[in-house]
Amino acid sequence: METENVETENVMKRAVVVAVALCLVGSSGGWAAEPDLRLVNAAAAQDKAAARTLVKQGVNVNTARADGATALLWAAHWDDLELVDLLLKAGANVNAADDHGVTALTRAAENSSPAVIERLLKAGANPNLAEASGRTPLMIAAETGNLEAVKQLIANGANVNARTDTGSTAIMWSISEGHQDVAQVLIEGRADVRTSTNKGFTPLMFAAKNGDIEMAKLLLKAGVSVNETGSDGTHVLPYALVHAQGDFAKFVIEQGADPNSSIAGVRALHAAAGGVDVWLGDWYRSHGARGQFGAFYGMGRGLSASQRNELVKLLIAKGANIDAPVEGSAMFMSYIGYPKKGAFEPFSCGTGDLLGATPLWVAAYAANGNVGGFGGDRGLPDRFGAETPVDVLKTLLAAGADHRKTSVDGTTPLMVAAGLGRCTFTPGAKRAPRSAGAEEAVTVLLHAGADINAVNEADFTALHGAAMRGLNEVIQILVEKGAKIDARDFRGRTAYRLAEGSKQSFQFQAFPETAEFIKGLGADINLGLAGTVQERLRDIAATQQQQ
Repeated sequence: METENVETENVMKRAVVVAVALCLVGSSGGWAAEPDLRLVNAAAAQDKAAARTLVKQGVNVNTARADGATALLWAAHWDDLELVDLLLKAGANVNAADDHGVTALTRAAENSSPAVIERLLKAGANPNLAEASGRTPLMIAAETGNLEAVKQLIANGANVNARTDTGSTAIMWSISEGHQDVAQVLIEGRADVRTSTNKGFTPLMFAAKNGDIEMAKLLLKAGVSVNETGSDGTHVLPYALVHAQGDFAKFVIEQGADPNSSIAGVRALHAAAGGVDVWLGDWYRSHGARGQFGAFYGMGRGLSASQRNELVKLLIAKGANIDAPVEGSAMFMSYIGYPKKGAFEPFSCGTGDLLGATPLWVAAYAANGNVGGFGGDRGLPDRFGAETPVDVLKTLLAAGADHRKTSVDGTTPLMVAAGLGRCTFTPGAKRAPRSAGAEEAVTVLLHAGADINAVNEADFTALHGAAMRGLNEVIQILVEKGAKIDARDFRGRTAYRLAEGSKQSFQFQAFPETAEFIKGLGADINLGLAGTVQERLRDIAATQQQQ
């Protein structure tokens, strides 16, 4: 009897376990029927006949694929008004969205399809349902530029000031794509023309990037000020200049833009005088430039020589501070890192922190051009503004610019005009090609009274810069005008030693023809150590090397 009771108890336990298992399987849907995807698949495949048949058969019109896409969403995607109408009459959920928040109305806006948009709105589509990113149908219609679609959405309650997760609004999309008629309708619908994205871009800045003066006129008429800034403090005038929109810059200057306005510590006059990307590297990266080399954001763009000089004259006439310093730190070879070592950085070419550079300094550096190295003769644009004319130097000097003003590391305009700061790597080159801009810029600055033998914090001179660049003609000008041919930098290197071979960023550059040229000018070739030896000793104290 006891054994029989035990067996009965075991059977009951097994029954309970099975029952629980069945409940769990049932609750998890493990035995549930697969969803009937025939209708959504037919809509996706544009099989109208199959879709009509399935609707007549009473198939569930709201069955969705794994990603949330329904037959109605696919019908709107293909801009199929007939199928959209059929599905809606059969009870399709007009506001159904896929996993990314995309609705049928979203797809209709992308297709610029007023007919489908009208049918969906009449069926109760919510115009303010946004994608996961916050993008609304109105923003999409504003981007595509369909005026009728935009009007339909606004008339049905679309929020003209809705923002994406980055802070973009419909009017920004319309301006970015150059749809002035759409922008006008959005303004009439009370769109905020003075808003800013999270990173600081305003509607006026989107117009500036495109050089769209007519759009700017529309925004100014709507109450925008040319001196309003984005949320990060950026002004539109220098923003237009760094995007090489010279005509737009002139327009906003004429409209009262502050000639001393700035972007990340770089003023409008700096941006007009020469390329300023190197100072804006961090700004570019924080505003969307990709990769480590954020300072290359503006590569390939540049104001023409005549535009630069005209803009510089205009800004000076409007009261620009001619000796204003750049208010942000930077170094030319920013991929090395932050300029903690200043001009003593062993991988740099004689400069350190460029904080404090004046417009004259910027113009002097740009006048040199990219010779024999990263750009220029290799067919690449010069991101530092090789098109800057020496006329800009003359204009600035005539207006009273001080050639003695240096960057925080003590580097003068003459030094950078001669070549200091630019890395060069042309394997096998005997010397660099001539730089007419450097020759003329050096001559102009010397005529203005620049100190030919001035040294920066690491004892580099203008002659050192010309030697590292392999610019024989600049070397000759300097020596003839009184440059100390045997001046030594902080490691005891003379111009001869630097031409003989020196570190240029991560490469070793030698200009043997230039070294011989300097020797012929009377240099003492026994001073200091050969460049190859210097490279092996670069971590040894400079005082030991000079002994």
